[in-house]
Amino acid sequence: MNIKFSKYDRAVDAAPSLVTIGVPYKDKITVLEAMQFAHESQPVIFDYSCHGRACGRCAVMYDGKPVLACITTMTNGPHTIEPMAGQPVIRDLIVDKSEAHADLTQRYRRIRAQPLTDAQANKMDLTNNAQINAIEWCCRCLVCTAGCPAHKADPSSFVGPAALLAIAYRHYDPYDEGNRIVDAVQAGLWNCIMCGQCDNLCPQKEIKRVTQIWKELRSAATAAGYPNPNV
Repeated sequence: MNIKFSKYDRAVDAAPSLVTIGVPYKDKITVLEAMQFAHESQPVIFDYSCHGRACGRCAVMYDGKPVLACITTMTNGPHTIEPMAGQPVIRDLIVDKSEAHADLTQRYRRIRAQPLTDAQANKMDLTNNAQINAIEWCCRCLVCTAGCPAHKADPSSFVGPAALLAIAYRHYDPYDEGNRIVDAVQAGLWNCIMCGQCDNLCPQKEIKRVTQIWKELRSAATAAGYPNPNV
């Protein structure tokens, strides 16, 4: 396979360039395996760790589509591998997710007026336990946000699926005291176009954004007096 890899060093390069490296095809070869082979012949800088959709570090653009390299298999033919869209490029295929991850950390933070007591912690409402467990599969790879057309069109009006998922997590948290419905509306809940691209791209199929979580957030927003302003 002839694969084009993006090469870029922001310390010396004005813009990224593509280099073609031959990689032998084998059945079910993954994008990560191709990257590792290519690196042996011509250094291509990339990031990875777990090999199994747990860390989110190997996210790249594969033929224009955001994927996790470790679980994405390739067809025998020419391909292009580039750094994940939407984040500053540090070197070749490595992007700087620090700002995005700091934002997610802030949104995932539980809000309470007083710390939980032992008695409170031992009495958990399990009503939304399935949703909480599903969201905990998120590895913060940002693949969903990189492929979101609404976020790409106007990031200021929709924070993207990864950030909205963090808000939803605390909405379902029975111990959280923040107004997560207001947070979701301000983050662009009603500006999501419900295309389902985030669910299609997400490597964690346990998470059902459009078919469940977004619908539940919208129902809660309507009930709280924040109906869709776009209709």
